Amino acid sequence: MKLDPVAALLAFAGGAIGGLGLIAFYRAMSMNLIGVVAPITAVVAAAAPIAIGVAGGEKLHIGQVAGIGVGLVAILLINGGGRTAARGARAAVLLAIAAGIGFGLFFILFHASSPAGITAFVGGRAGSAVASLCFALVSRVSPVPARSAWRLIALGGTLDGAGVVLYLYATFHGLLSLSALLTSFYPAFTVLCARLFLNERLSPTQLAGALLAIAAIALIAAT
Repeated sequence: MKLDPVAALLAFAGGAIGGLGLIAFYRAMSMNLIGVVAPITAVVAAAAPIAIGVAGGEKLHIGQVAGIGVGLVAILLINGGGRTAARGARAAVLLAIAAGIGFGLFFILFHASSPAGITAFVGGRAGSAVASLCFALVSRVSPVPARSAWRLIALGGTLDGAGVVLYLYATFHGLLSLSALLTSFYPAFTVLCARLFLNERLSPTQLAGALLAIAAIALIAAT
């Protein structure tokens, strides 16, 4: 396979920016404001690629437009059904916005590099690793995790890598705007895992969001 240096550079930049966005997301979540952080991050991340895709000439059918609108509302409801903002949440909100921008740019840059296939994947993983290592060095945090966390980290890394591969495939064969929106439905799975493994219950708002998410996917897929 011929190496595409431009695609590799775009993927590297996307991986680096996405990695920094993930760090910001984790830092914001650690402030115990999940109900505030998650919707902001998801909506910002979904909005950027949709805007870029449409500006770049992507044509959306009326059903797809409706699906995108319903999907954005669903993302807000799924994520916003928990605790409300507390005093002093400004830092968490700013980090959430930064994370959403990072994820959105990741979607855009990986879409641009997706035809390169494995080159894009390797470049993105390298960018994420370099950005994370640089952050650890600058913040003086040890890049080596505790041994007790290795298994979970390995599992998380494997699932994350699989998700990147699937996103590359989706964005190469489909529209950037729709691929980015569907990817942003990840909170629904998070809510489900929390219910199964942490015994957390869906609030009425989150349940409404889950039903709207199903409706949005149906609208997008039917057109």
